Amino acid sequence: MSTQSLLVRPDNFLLEIDRVFIFVTEARSPVSMLQNLGLHCSERVVRRAEQGTISTIFFFENTYLELICIEDENAAQQDTARTGIDVLARARWPQTGASPFGIGLRSLPEMTTQIPGSRKHWAEWMYPDAFIRFSPQNIANAAEPICLAVSSDIALTSWLDRSCQKHQQLITHPLGVKKLTSVKIAVDRDRELSEAVSLLDRNGVVAIERATSPMLELTFDGGTKGEILDARPILPLRLRY
Repeated sequence: MSTQSLLVRPDNFLLEIDRVFIFVTEARSPVSMLQNLGLHCSERVVRRAEQGTISTIFFFENTYLELICIEDENAAQQDTARTGIDVLARARWPQTGASPFGIGLRSLPEMTTQIPGSRKHWAEWMYPDAFIRFSPQNIANAAEPICLAVSSDIALTSWLDRSCQKHQQLITHPLGVKKLTSVKIAVDRDRELSEAVSLLDRNGVVAIERATSPMLELTFDGGTKGEILDARPILPLRLRY
């Protein structure tokens, strides 16, 4: 892998949330829970053999929520050796204390100034010119969410067409939610944050809270209805809308 950098402009942070993901040990119960809460998932699962994972995805107008389940532990361990991301520890967070969450970011149009520290990575499931960027400091700290930047080739905005009927079906939910408007993540209160996570917190992309156990809070449509749904104990997830 070659060393790269995340790009921003000093007066305006130019990364936004493309995807949010949660590592789980099994998919059936979490998927059923979210469906019972009123979310609709894609019928197509995403299998990444080299990672040993299989994913179920819930799409929205501006982002998606991905549940990443460990399917092949041996492959997952080999992927950890390659990337440094311990997906098994994250999926088994109640026992390991790791954060089960991840945030994928896409870039906004202009980017000029560099912030050093991320590393470019390509995997077999990606398009030839696609890539993701990780911060080594971030992935080494399993107590905080993974932060990664995705190339435009694999960003949601590169293919989602809201005028397409099939895509409309993907992003339509019985709950009625449309757009993700804020993300809050609780992390271990005793661990120092990496620069990558601190950067997202400082620029209002993700709100970081200190707590004794992981929690992800997703707010849709500004939370105008004042409703809260809790997926615990199946998932450390709360939905506001």
